[in-house]
Amino acid sequence: MKFRTTIILLIIAAIGAAYIFLYDRKQYRTDEWVQRQQMVLPDYKVGQINKIELKKKKDTIILESADNVRWRMLQPLQLRADKAEVKDILSQFEFLRKVGTLNESETENFNLKDYGLDKPQIVVNLWMIKSSILKGTKEATGAESKYTINIGDRLAAGQNTVYINIEGSKDVLVVAANFLEKINKDINDLRNKWAFEFDEDAVERLRIQSGPKEPIVCSRADQHWWVTQPVSDRGDADRIKDILNELRNLKIAKADFVSDNEEDIVKHGLDKPRLTISIGSTGGDVQSLFLGHSLDDRVYAKRNDESSIFFVHDVVLSDLDLEANDLRDKLLLRFDSIGTYGIEKVELKYPDTTLTMVKTKQYDWMITSPSEILADSDTVREFVEKIKDLQIQQYVDDSGENFDKYGLGDSYVEVSVFRKIGEGETVKFMIGNSDADGGLCYVRKDGENAVYSVPAEKFYDVAASGFIAFRDKVVLEFPKENAQEIVISRDGETFVCKRNEEAPVLKWNLTSPVNMEADINSVNQVVWNLSFLTASKIIALSAEDLGMYGLYKPFMKVSVTYEKYGSAEGDDEAISEKGDLTRPKEMVTKTLLVGNRLEPENDKSGYYAKFADKDIIFQIGWPDVRDYNVELVTKTLFKLDSSKTKSLTIKHTEGESSFQKNSDNKWVMILPESKSLKGNFADRIISAINSLEAVSIVQYSNKDLSKFELDNPQCIVTVSSDDGEDSLLVGKEEGSNYFVMSKATNFVYLVHRKKIDDIIEESASSEIQ
Repeated sequence: MKFRTTIILLIIAAIGAAYIFLYDRKQYRTDEWVQRQQMVLPDYKVGQINKIELKKKKDTIILESADNVRWRMLQPLQLRADKAEVKDILSQFEFLRKVGTLNESETENFNLKDYGLDKPQIVVNLWMIKSSILKGTKEATGAESKYTINIGDRLAAGQNTVYINIEGSKDVLVVAANFLEKINKDINDLRNKWAFEFDEDAVERLRIQSGPKEPIVCSRADQHWWVTQPVSDRGDADRIKDILNELRNLKIAKADFVSDNEEDIVKHGLDKPRLTISIGSTGGDVQSLFLGHSLDDRVYAKRNDESSIFFVHDVVLSDLDLEANDLRDKLLLRFDSIGTYGIEKVELKYPDTTLTMVKTKQYDWMITSPSEILADSDTVREFVEKIKDLQIQQYVDDSGENFDKYGLGDSYVEVSVFRKIGEGETVKFMIGNSDADGGLCYVRKDGENAVYSVPAEKFYDVAASGFIAFRDKVVLEFPKENAQEIVISRDGETFVCKRNEEAPVLKWNLTSPVNMEADINSVNQVVWNLSFLTASKIIALSAEDLGMYGLYKPFMKVSVTYEKYGSAEGDDEAISEKGDLTRPKEMVTKTLLVGNRLEPENDKSGYYAKFADKDIIFQIGWPDVRDYNVELVTKTLFKLDSSKTKSLTIKHTEGESSFQKNSDNKWVMILPESKSLKGNFADRIISAINSLEAVSIVQYSNKDLSKFELDNPQCIVTVSSDDGEDSLLVGKEEGSNYFVMSKATNFVYLVHRKKIDDIIEESASSEIQ
């Protein structure tokens, strides 16, 4: 029975040994397993170690990690450890290869003292988190939970190898000595070099206290930063993130560690720090940094939870010596939109009325209150963009007790922007008065006490003007092809143009002050302008004194009569379907009155204007007035067909010359003598006359010609043809022009002097054979 029991136990032991051998080899490929047997610690892994002890002759350093991520020094000081340095030590043992082995059984007179291992210069203890380890290369145990490595002498002076021994084994191993340099670390090597360590996404609180001043506290909630002390306001997220980034990158040079002595805290001004920065993270972790006295361009600093006193650059002090307003959000409002895209409603409430604008599919933006009219989409879009980008210039008053002082009491304008109609406001704020210079205005956000100032440009006046600023700027609109008559009164003259309905193509006739065909391009210029007349700005819905705008006696009146298809008067303030041609025609006349310039000294200033039948006063641009000043008839003086001309007579101060075509269709001189001409002299004169274009028409009659010296002209050029006779009369000079008259129209024109001089000079020289 005894023999049988022994056999069974031997079989079980063999199976166990085989299992251990095969299981161990399964952890690695065969070649890798063979290579690892050459290592000092074949089964060692960095991730298994959570505690290190470095015992030297004079001191001992103990390092420990609770989570294998953050390491702390426990001895000789309580400090955060440098994770990279710790990992560097641990990694030395993972690939520490045996150069040679001295077995006790194979070495004569074997003694650890001979290798410096009876009193090792360094003893390294590595504690494992859990699981068994191999001791040396032969013995295995599950009882031990640490490695102990004794480091002895070098083989010989100058040799790059050193003796080591693994506790539990009597063998002496020879390894490369550079490993010794990697693990022989002092306190400054192993202490953490970062002033702060935190995950920015986990930070919930930032506190900055400058000396005895009240601390500035910023807190994060719902992914937004808020200043919560000494005022309550939204925080400047970018600025706060910049501060956190600066603190996270605040690294201490090894040479900048000054002291670990408690008595030096007072010496360096850290008992009453100039600046204290605290960072609180999720889970209640709080890290604080104290800044004390300065030395040159450095400042003494210390963490609240460590004894280390060290230097940081004084730029930290200047960057973080802040006021609460420095960390408040500079953007008044925050909401997402591209222009008005994504916004469905804008509302401005005044003490006596409410302006409501909603987005519609058909008309983009519509004013629905106080009356229904199209809104000016550009103005609405620019206003929304402006309030979205309003930058706070000053934090004026946080008390909430002086609203009246800033116009934010009972007379403010309340602005609300809605992302969805039917839902609450996306943003709401109040607008008060402007400052003394008018460059800033006061605002506050709904439900908050803080009063801010923001730029007033292109914002305050628009909000204050309300309805007249936001209503549609199109003050007249009709199909231009429906225009039937235009009447322009200016400079004491009234011009009437009527559409020629009998002409096969579109023509207009000037019926006053003369009766002749109008210049189609000039008439179209006026009609097209009026058919979609857009005001630059609405000035007032009405005015008791039109004289202040120059509209009691306007310097220009422009009327248009057009066909309209059965819609009620006041269509500029009503929305209806257009183009129902089945309705009866109605002739509508609109008369535009043009008053003073807004800037009298500026030639390109806008003008005050209104329609005769409407109260609303608006501004039109100088290009509009330029269009209404256009000459309604052609400014071309002559249209001569040179092939039909028969004679040419030129009278000037030097005499009279007369030319005519002979039977061979050649030009000959008949006065002052009968001569034949060489060249194309007469044709050049006729061509020059034909090309004359007036600068302007001075008058549409031949009255009072003496004031233009056209009663006794200095030059007369007369051309006769199959179509009749016409003459050019040249009067006196006027600046860079001449007054001239055409006998065919009896109009007085201004023509560029150079063109007339060329004709006079040409007519004074004859090419006579």
